[in-house]
Amino acid sequence: MTISKGTTIQQIAELANVSTATASRVINQPETVKPETLRRVLQVMKELNYQPKQNITRLLLATFPNFTNPFYSLCIRGMQEAARKRNYKIYLQQIDDPTKTESYDFLLDNHLFHGIIFTHPLPDKQLLDLILIKHPVVMCSQYSISDDVPCVVIDDYAAAQNAVSYLISIGKKRIALMNSQQDYSCSLYRENGYLDTLKEAGLPVYPEFITHVNDVDYSLALSAALNMLSGKVRPDAVFCISDVFASAVIKAAGQLGLSVPEDVAVMGFDNVALCNMTIPTISTVSQPMYQLGWQSSNLLIDQLEGIPVVSKRIVLNTDIIVRKST
Repeated sequence: MTISKGTTIQQIAELANVSTATASRVINQPETVKPETLRRVLQVMKELNYQPKQNITRLLLATFPNFTNPFYSLCIRGMQEAARKRNYKIYLQQIDDPTKTESYDFLLDNHLFHGIIFTHPLPDKQLLDLILIKHPVVMCSQYSISDDVPCVVIDDYAAAQNAVSYLISIGKKRIALMNSQQDYSCSLYRENGYLDTLKEAGLPVYPEFITHVNDVDYSLALSAALNMLSGKVRPDAVFCISDVFASAVIKAAGQLGLSVPEDVAVMGFDNVALCNMTIPTISTVSQPMYQLGWQSSNLLIDQLEGIPVVSKRIVLNTDIIVRKST
């Protein structure tokens, strides 16, 4: 067999009759490969005198709109652990205002990072295209504005439908929504799921029951909840797109002398640790935060290592967790 200085991992995979992903795992995660397959790939590498660069840590960047939202905690852990297993390191960056183009100037002149994970929308496709010239990109928990960019998401529309359907099933008829700004695809899809489910059930949509909070912030949500629950017509349930919002609604209800769930049921979203810290505990939509981060890192690294991306949209499942707030 001829020795080639330009041997690639794809050639190794072809000669060993395995996938490129399996050949990559032989280098980065040999403990996950079957012994016979491991032996065959290593033999091909030996015959080709292939010397993988195993000890060079490459750098990735994950950007966030803030670090106060507890949703990101498990997501970050998933990103970091997946990257570490494949000999990559992830740096974390807060983008204070993701809607401004100038917030991304540092990326256009940066040659330190090999790839980027965004957890928030970008201002426009033109900026995204400029970033893609320099860096592979993956969107995490956020649909991409470009078909060229892979994303790891949940079905936000279906998750909202399931949450509202559950509230309807326990007899609630005046269901409110506490949402964030609709710049985020998840917020838009969740609101559409909420509206369509009410319409399909023949229930009224009260415009005054739909609130948009500027950020996932407890104080802002508490103020919005007090205003919502003090109206002449009061909701008998509130579907919140964050567990932080749900905790604020429970607090507001208590301040107004309302009982949860008897006077107003509360449904959150995410299933963060906060759900078990409130009285009553929070019913919520549980999404796989750790897996969102894990899959995002692996999808980005696959691009960097030339491993074919089977699907550019990975959609993970959600569940309804029923606790005392409903």
